[in-house]
Amino acid sequence: MKRLVALIMLIMLFAVSVSAGCVPLPPTDTSNGAVSSAVSDAVSGSETSPEESFEEPSLGAVSTAVIGSSGDILIHNGVRKSAYVSETGEYDFSYCFEYLSDYVQSVDYSVVNIEFSVSADGSYASLPFRVPASVVKALAETGYDLGITANNHIQDGGITGIKKTINTLTEFGMDHTGTVLDSSEDRYLIRDINGIKIGFVNYSYGGYWNTNCFSTDNLEAFYADIAGLISDMRGDGAELIYLYIHWGAEYSLSQNTTQDEIAMKMCELGVDVIIGGHPHKVQPVELIESANGNTAICLYSTGNLLSGQQIECMAGGTRANSPNCFQDSWHFAGCDWPDVADRTQDTHRLEHGVNCNDNGHTEDGVLFYTTVTRYEDGTVMVSSVDVLPVWCMGRGLVRASYPTNSYFEEYILVPLDTTIDWRETFGLTDAEYTEAQYSYDRTEAQLSEGINEINDYLTGVYEALNEKYLSK
Repeated sequence: MKRLVALIMLIMLFAVSVSAGCVPLPPTDTSNGAVSSAVSDAVSGSETSPEESFEEPSLGAVSTAVIGSSGDILIHNGVRKSAYVSETGEYDFSYCFEYLSDYVQSVDYSVVNIEFSVSADGSYASLPFRVPASVVKALAETGYDLGITANNHIQDGGITGIKKTINTLTEFGMDHTGTVLDSSEDRYLIRDINGIKIGFVNYSYGGYWNTNCFSTDNLEAFYADIAGLISDMRGDGAELIYLYIHWGAEYSLSQNTTQDEIAMKMCELGVDVIIGGHPHKVQPVELIESANGNTAICLYSTGNLLSGQQIECMAGGTRANSPNCFQDSWHFAGCDWPDVADRTQDTHRLEHGVNCNDNGHTEDGVLFYTTVTRYEDGTVMVSSVDVLPVWCMGRGLVRASYPTNSYFEEYILVPLDTTIDWRETFGLTDAEYTEAQYSYDRTEAQLSEGINEINDYLTGVYEALNEKYLSK
């Protein structure tokens, strides 16, 4: 069991106060703020025995499993160029994940969205995404355990590329779900994590070879299909079910009505945790309760993790003069301020429209923690949620023809853990530190309320279980 578990057990075993069961994002002032103890102790290795801090009898945990979920891996041309090693003629993406790896490795099982196709012939491209196998190698070395493959870019290299991607994940020791090599294979994954059996299933909108897909024009067919898989997973022993789903509108900061409808139906069908991708921006997280009494935790979008979608490379809005970069200009309800070739020259830095891509949300990602606990009374449940904001920093802007050919020399994932000094740990300049703070604040605004509300609810559930247990 990894280092994060002991502290999580302490928090949710006893749930003695709101601060124990409700872990908000850290305060804006990083000079004295603190991420949740779950995040900070994940890296420090600090452990506290429950018996040392709480003497009253309570419902104890038999085991816990911490699942960490990250967002989209999009290897735009700039990201690929930055990883090229001229001495070897190969690509090495490990530098991108250097600062994040300790956090990923601290959880019991970690998941990432494989939004690309591994090139089968050595030809690489962005849109469509055909990438070197060394991307998967870097993800595996970072500590990711599961690559989810059901998305709108898995077939960018054709069927051959799908097969190459799955085989590459296997080669580097990663699990996969969402796409199968043979239609007779299970379309889901069940893993025993610290004695708790958890089911993972992955779907995408659209239609791709041997991939779990759905059509928004025929959701009833989707509901019938996944209901069958849920039943199969339960039959195979899954005690909780995670759905990773590729859905929603790109570049939107909030979920749409179709996402709401699907999420409610998934809750009704018995999915416990729903984690979305595809919008390329972090969307809210909330607790859902269906009419049949089921509850589910839903993070509508994890946002990007690694991408080339920095402000300088994005079009800002729907104005006629907006360059159509990343096919995004037609998604928005306009913005009053012009696109920028350099954010430091943007005189309206914090005034761009909600869904305008000059506001920086495409640079923001997360490591979303869900802790699953088996208690002494036999209950298995998600006992807490938490988040580590992650900023994808572009360093060394190379200006060509804005914005389609602008890129950076480096793309570095910065874990915004406020228990550490960002300037010292990551070597940030004053300008980079300011941007890191902007990224942190954006993610905090999107997620803190939902995380607090979910943890309040989970604390209440535990307290009810504890009261029932002690009354026996």
